[in-house]
Amino acid sequence: MDSIIFQANVIGMLMYIIPAMLLFFYIINGLEERLVERKLYLACGIGVVLGSVAQVIMFLSGTDLYTDVAYASMILVTPFIVMIFMYIGVNLKTFKDEPAAPHYSAGYGLFFGGAIEFWKLLITESRYSDMSLGDFLLITSFGLATVLFLGGAGMWIAYAIRNDNGIRIAARLAFLYLFLQYLYASALEHVLYGLHDLLLIIACLMAFFVVSGALFHQGYLRLPKIKKTD
Repeated sequence: MDSIIFQANVIGMLMYIIPAMLLFFYIINGLEERLVERKLYLACGIGVVLGSVAQVIMFLSGTDLYTDVAYASMILVTPFIVMIFMYIGVNLKTFKDEPAAPHYSAGYGLFFGGAIEFWKLLITESRYSDMSLGDFLLITSFGLATVLFLGGAGMWIAYAIRNDNGIRIAARLAFLYLFLQYLYASALEHVLYGLHDLLLIIACLMAFFVVSGALFHQGYLRLPKIKKTD
C-alpha cells in the first residue's frame, strides 16, 4: 500500500477524526437540547483550525523532524506548543463563561488532537512511504492515545480556568505530555531504525493509553450537570 492518500488520509480519518467525533457524541449524549448548538460546532471547528496551525508551527520550526537532533526538540518543545494552543482555545470567552464549558472544551481537545495527529500522519507517510502496514498502524495507535489525552486535557483545563489556575494545570499537563512524547519517540525509533524490542513498544503504547484513558475518564466523571432551559 504505497498510496499516501489511502494510508494517511483514510487511516487518519478512521483512527483520529471518527473516534474524536464518537467520543464527543458520547459526552454530549442526551444534552444536545441543553447545549448551544452553535458552540458545539465552533468548539470542534476551532479545534481543527488551531490544531492545524499548531502542527504548521511545529513543522516549520523543525520539532517534528525524525532526526537525532530533532528527537530532543520533539520531546521537549512539542508538549509546550501543544498546551499553549490548548489553553488558548479553552480560554476563549465563547466557551469559558458557559456552564457547559467542560463539554465544549472536550470537543475542542478531541478535534484539536485529531487535527494534529492527522497532519502528523500525512507528513510521516510522505517521508517514510516504505513503512509496513503494521508499523504504520503502530504509530497511528499512539496518535489515537494522544487524541484521547488531549480530549481529557481540554476538560481539565476548563475546570482549572474556573478556579483561576488554568495556566498551572496546563503546565502540569505539558510535563505529563512530555513523558508521553518520550514513549512515542521510542515507537518511532523502533519503526524507523529498528531500535527497542516490540514488546517494550507495546508496553509503552499500553502505558500511553492507560494515562490518557484515566485523564479522560476522570475529566468525564467531573462534568457538571446541565439543567434544562425553558
